[in-house]
Amino acid sequence: MTGGSVMIPRLVRILMILLIPGILIVTQSNTSAQDWAKKYPIEKDFPGPYSYEEISKKDYRGITLNAITHEPPNLGEAVILHARQFEELTGARIKVTPVVYRKLYSEVMWGLRNDNYDLYFYGGEWLADVAPFLKPLPAKMLESEQYKDIAKPYKVMSQWEGVPIEVKIDGDKHYLQYRMDLLEDPDYRALFQEEHGRELVPPRTWKEYAEVAKFFHGKVLKNGRVIYGATEITKWDDLVYSQFFKRAASYAKHPEVKGGFYFDLKTMKSLVNTPGFVEALKDFAEIVEYLPPGGIDFTLTDALKSFGWGEAVLTDMWDDSFVKAMEPSSDIRNKVGAAVSPGSKKVWNRNTGKWDYFPEINHVFYLPESWAAGVAKTSKYEEAAFDFLGFYSNEANHKADLLVGRRGMNPFRNSDRDRSFWMEKAGWGEKSVDTYMDTLKKCTESQNRVFALNIIEGRRYLVILSEQIRKVLKKQVSPQAALNEVAIKWDELTKRIGVEKQRKAYSNTVRLEDGEMK
Repeated sequence: MTGGSVMIPRLVRILMILLIPGILIVTQSNTSAQDWAKKYPIEKDFPGPYSYEEISKKDYRGITLNAITHEPPNLGEAVILHARQFEELTGARIKVTPVVYRKLYSEVMWGLRNDNYDLYFYGGEWLADVAPFLKPLPAKMLESEQYKDIAKPYKVMSQWEGVPIEVKIDGDKHYLQYRMDLLEDPDYRALFQEEHGRELVPPRTWKEYAEVAKFFHGKVLKNGRVIYGATEITKWDDLVYSQFFKRAASYAKHPEVKGGFYFDLKTMKSLVNTPGFVEALKDFAEIVEYLPPGGIDFTLTDALKSFGWGEAVLTDMWDDSFVKAMEPSSDIRNKVGAAVSPGSKKVWNRNTGKWDYFPEINHVFYLPESWAAGVAKTSKYEEAAFDFLGFYSNEANHKADLLVGRRGMNPFRNSDRDRSFWMEKAGWGEKSVDTYMDTLKKCTESQNRVFALNIIEGRRYLVILSEQIRKVLKKQVSPQAALNEVAIKWDELTKRIGVEKQRKAYSNTVRLEDGEMK
């Protein structure tokens, strides 16, 4: 019984209807996996507790689930699509509230504290704040094949203090994406060799990244279009910090130094103004010179569209832009390649206070916290809520979402590295697939990683940082001065929150970065 109405069991309803003369009933249990693919935009249904077949057997009429998510298309488009599908299959109603990114954190936290929603879709770097309000994942989900298929780093990232809290729906990673056709063009290769005395290859360091961007910036291609050097997120309130952190990782994440990347775990003193971070911000400021028109205020959506439409030679961010470029409607389909993010041969050693120089490039993989989802402890409809999230991320929906770049759903399962899926189902060319598969493998298996800044009130730290990055990119202040200001405010904020309280939260991230993954 829900919502004050009496629910007649499904079997009883079916028997009652079947007794009515002249009516032919085809029950949902007779619907084949192939039939689901005819009605919904999926390749086929896959067996499991959250498949179309199994979810169609649920009767959630009379139940209304309230959900909050990021606005479409990134994340929000997929949430709304799968909510409508779930409604059709189960009779439930899902009220979706989309919110712009700059307001999403505050709206999520307000909702959690005031019992406004059953379902929360949010940035995974907010886990320290949202975890106390969310239900642990049920045994049904933990025992499902779709959960077991999650790659190890993403599975561990979804836990808080060892307890699985988040429903994994997305697998963020940053990596280099480049115009393969241009970097392999004989004329450009000859000209680059003449000007720089080296081969034109996908940039291996951040210095090379700027060098290649500068070389191509403003050139008129053979098709008459002007090409620009790079495209990145630069708008201060829209993930600009991610473009900074992944650069800083190669300079400040020393392979032999443990105990914290953003803070020294022992003291909880900020490290954001140390030389490795400063060098990274210098690099970021330089690349502004080679962005497309208007690139100084690019949002995530702007940046992924820019690369996906073939406006720039380089980018380094989420899968979204690569998938966008590989969609059937793209002019540069099968003309792009992937590689690990650029690195550095010099790395700051905070223990010695000196730069260390390595014979090999220090490539550090930046795994920002992905879009995530959870069920509020206060929800009255736990089973329906988790069934929706399980349905959202079932194998059929997941595979379909992977092929639409604007939705922002990135690979996070071991099966996502199936080469045949990308070639046969997505229709990608062999050369692009080879670079993509190699990059996914390295991102997933490497132990040299930096994760998102996942601490209590982490959003406030990121706002402080983003405001100063904006000033640097607009040439209003030097990188060192900006980061000194950030460090002061970060340390003040840590003291207000409580050093011990923050250390406990930050230790979860440090364990991941130091390779203590279980």
